[in-house]
Amino acid sequence: MKRPGAIPWLCGVIALAVSGAAVMVMIAPQHWRVSALVRMANTDAIAPLALQTDPSFVQVTSANHYDGVYNYTIARDPLALGEAHTLIDESPYRYGHAGYGWLTWLVSAANPLEVPRTLLFLGLLGMAASAVVVSLIAVELGWTAWAGLFAAFSPGLIGGVIADTTEPLGVAVIALAVLLWMRGRVGWSAVFLIAACLVKEPYVLVPAALALWEGIRWLRGTRPDRLLHRGLALAAGPVLFAVWYTYLRLHFGIWPFRASVGLFSAPLAGWVDTLQRAVGLGQVDFNGAQLAGAMVPILIAIAAGLIAGATRAVRLRSPVDVLFLLFFGVTALLNWWTLLFPKDLIRELVLPLLLLPAALAGLRSRPGALAGDALSAGSAASAAPSGGAGT
Repeated sequence: MKRPGAIPWLCGVIALAVSGAAVMVMIAPQHWRVSALVRMANTDAIAPLALQTDPSFVQVTSANHYDGVYNYTIARDPLALGEAHTLIDESPYRYGHAGYGWLTWLVSAANPLEVPRTLLFLGLLGMAASAVVVSLIAVELGWTAWAGLFAAFSPGLIGGVIADTTEPLGVAVIALAVLLWMRGRVGWSAVFLIAACLVKEPYVLVPAALALWEGIRWLRGTRPDRLLHRGLALAAGPVLFAVWYTYLRLHFGIWPFRASVGLFSAPLAGWVDTLQRAVGLGQVDFNGAQLAGAMVPILIAIAAGLIAGATRAVRLRSPVDVLFLLFFGVTALLNWWTLLFPKDLIRELVLPLLLLPAALAGLRSRPGALAGDALSAGSAASAAPSGGAGT
């Protein structure tokens, strides 16, 4: 396998530069105060608590409130035992994906004053790590190391950095889990699989995708060693996620998924509904017409691209194909609440869109790519012709 050299690190530097530029655009009008990225409204119940901690904390109008507020809250009250969790809406649901807030609490040494800066630091770190690790995964699959630029230029990841949301950290831990699994580092992969499950509920599909991939490889004749070890590594994330969800159910008296507006609908119904709503907005006023004029072609193009990727991914050439298909299924269930507004669309579709180029390219795992496979050496030898490497 050709070594990627410095290209993955260059992709990481580019990702930092791009997201850093977006951050500067956002905080420059606020005298460079990074608390502006939390997007806490002056009408939020937690706003007085934030001002008590930091009198210079930037607060916006209610129209600009966004989800960074919830990660800020979790970082201040990680187990929902203090005052902060009582000052946000849909608290059980918000705590259902507490991983980003927990890591912020840990890295900030539980200092509320440092939470906004730590949220930004972790967002930038996740952005850079995503680009580097996506590049390394591409190399593992025999593709160009420059594939890391798909992460560097992802609107969903950049949007996550400037809004203190989970996507940059989530993609980074998912990419690390997949890369380490492909390299046979099962124990370390489990660490990041656990993190993924706790960062965002749909990311529980990542260990499920790797389990399905192992089953596919088994059916194709590859017999991996240490089956119990691999099974425990894949189960750890979902089990700990279930434990945390049970804690929230006992603590709040309601399951987190029942504490929020529903984000899902019947397959494809949400897409049809969203297109109809977008067209309807075009009849309302000038701003609605502008939104409709953009969203209709964007939604059609995204849907067509995802469908094309799914038709390619059904050949199941690599764990990336399996992961893409699972998240394609989730995407098909989204409703208009997620799809109609660009800021939410780029966030919720960040993972399937990031996986789409690999699915379209039909990248294939190298024979015997996983260390520890019982038949890896023989498989690789039989698959590779004389004088060349099998792909």
